[in-house]
Amino acid sequence: MKKKILLVEYNSSAIGKIRQILHHKIFEITVAATQEKARDLLGNFRFDLLITETLLPKSHGFILSKYAAVNYPDTKIIIISERLKEEDYKHEAITKHGASDFFEKPLKEKEFKKKVLEVLNINEADLQEMEGSSDVTTRIHKIPSLEELEAAKKKSEKEETHGNISNEKKKTPIIEIDLDEQD
Repeated sequence: MKKKILLVEYNSSAIGKIRQILHHKIFEITVAATQEKARDLLGNFRFDLLITETLLPKSHGFILSKYAAVNYPDTKIIIISERLKEEDYKHEAITKHGASDFFEKPLKEKEFKKKVLEVLNINEADLQEMEGSSDVTTRIHKIPSLEELEAAKKKSEKEETHGNISNEKKKTPIIEIDLDEQD
């Protein structure tokens, strides 16, 4: 079952980094750049996890976190920050704003992913098993060269010609005439 994540972040490199860390078919990540857009999405869709930056345009991630904790209690919350780096902020995020954890940027990838899996109740072994499963959605297709296409066409035409001759022989009715008998 897909785990739906709402990522509230305005920095494109941070968005790319989080997508890279959580790159797996089990995660479906929706991105919002503002608190207003995030509230709209929370009101219209169900999310398993909200990951929000603390300092958002015209707003604060702590406010969004508290709003989500009160209005969407089944949605887990992780707060990330590039500028707020004191232990007091982590404590405040967890005790006052409903967050499961607080991470400073740059993110420590293994710790961050481990916490995401933990709050979503996903076992890392199960995640790795899913990666190795045969339910792969990405397929690689080799595009043949022009020479390969022409060779395949000639082979097909040759087989078709030989096939038609042998088929014609099979289709030709055999009529036997007895020359010894005359009326």
